[in-house]
Amino acid sequence: MELTLSINQIAKVIAANGADKTYIVEGPMGSGKSSIPKIVEAMYGDKYNYITVDCTQLDVGDIQVPDTDRTQMVTRYLPNVLFVGDGTKPMFINLDEIGKAPRSVQNALLPVALEHRVGVRPLPHGSVVMGATNLGAEGVGDLFQPHARNRVSFLEMRYPTNEEWVNDWAIEHGVHHAMLAWAMETPELFRSFKDVADPKDNPFIFHPREQRKSFVTPRSLYLASLELRDEQRDAVGDKQATLAAIAGNIGARAALDLMAFVDLADKLPAWDLIVNAPDSAPVPDKSPAAMMMTVHRAISRVERETIDPVMTYIKRMPKELQCVFTKRVLGIRSKSGTIATHRGFSQWVAQNHWLLK
Repeated sequence: MELTLSINQIAKVIAANGADKTYIVEGPMGSGKSSIPKIVEAMYGDKYNYITVDCTQLDVGDIQVPDTDRTQMVTRYLPNVLFVGDGTKPMFINLDEIGKAPRSVQNALLPVALEHRVGVRPLPHGSVVMGATNLGAEGVGDLFQPHARNRVSFLEMRYPTNEEWVNDWAIEHGVHHAMLAWAMETPELFRSFKDVADPKDNPFIFHPREQRKSFVTPRSLYLASLELRDEQRDAVGDKQATLAAIAGNIGARAALDLMAFVDLADKLPAWDLIVNAPDSAPVPDKSPAAMMMTVHRAISRVERETIDPVMTYIKRMPKELQCVFTKRVLGIRSKSGTIATHRGFSQWVAQNHWLLK
């Protein structure tokens, strides 16, 4: 039985126990392992000095350097200041891609991870050291020696579900509404190759048994979404070029599927029309996909200044889509604090609170 955790579960485990033991997070490529320190920072603020070190770019001399004391005829190893900070508060060190580091670098980092010291200098009290690496089964060179594996605690991180990615990350990071709608309609984008016996059963994702130049991960979805920004598409001015650029991130099959949603998004009522004429702006009620995409765009773009007309427009949609809009806005930290207290929004919540349970 495999025990895998979400990124938020892993961040909580490391934040709770990381000062007493060292965790190595193994997870599929592009799943967001490197963002764990940011999640911890959102939980604890400036409790730590946060650093992420790309271990594949390190040499042993980047970790510690010898300093010879000729009066006592001894050599001590002094740390790179990157690892110890200014000493005013504990460190939160993420040893990223540690499984791909040369063995000499891994060995030099063992005292950092296991003893919380660099050379002769201990890390500040309460410091946390974690590592992040890809799954060994992916066959991309992530290896640990048995003696090292037995001294740390390994946590396996899973991909987010499509709903987790959209609601917990993508909306808040400005992912294009066509991408949001496609992700919600295509849960297989977030499957692991370990759940797919035949690579042909899922043409979108990485599979070690079939070489694919580009494939879907949460990271590559975000990169593909950058090609969909209005200013980007206007500057390119060529749908075929945009398609090719997206395929370079997520593969040709996925790019073609996504562009079908983009074509639909291009036919939605203009955002300015919704904000300036919410009572008369057309509602795409002949297409459930178009309505859902309109809701996703509203979730992404609504601000306190526009919540009144947006709520007026959203109320013209079916009640279940009104609930989708409200629940997801409430779930976005950057929006909920300012919008949830707005009169028009809070009135809808009060009148329909039973629908939100």
